[in-house]
Amino acid sequence: MVLKHRGFTLVETMFALVIFSLAALAALNVATEQLRSTGILETRYFAQQVASNRLAELHANTRAGEWPPRNEETGSAEMAGSEWFWEQRVLETVTDDLREVTVMIREREDGPVVLELSAFVGRR
Repeated sequence: MVLKHRGFTLVETMFALVIFSLAALAALNVATEQLRSTGILETRYFAQQVASNRLAELHANTRAGEWPPRNEETGSAEMAGSEWFWEQRVLETVTDDLREVTVMIREREDGPVVLELSAFVGRR
């Protein structure tokens, strides 16, 4: 009497599990990288907002007659429930009525620079 076996052999099943495991690991790596990238983008976005706000303050003060002195200044600002630390450098340019302002943003006071934004402030 001849018996016909139906189903997969153990080797075929193990091979299918290996392929499924590799596909699942690849999908997990993509999801992890996506989450990490989202966190970096969020940090850079809020740092951009803090730097833009600081430059807007300087522009407003310049229009009010307060010319930014050539110096280095530090401070902090709150954005999105977190405290951000900024460092501002004001440099003279070739033109007397123009100053270069660079604002560097950090998440921690002693941490690395997250974003650096430069602009020119002109006196009218």
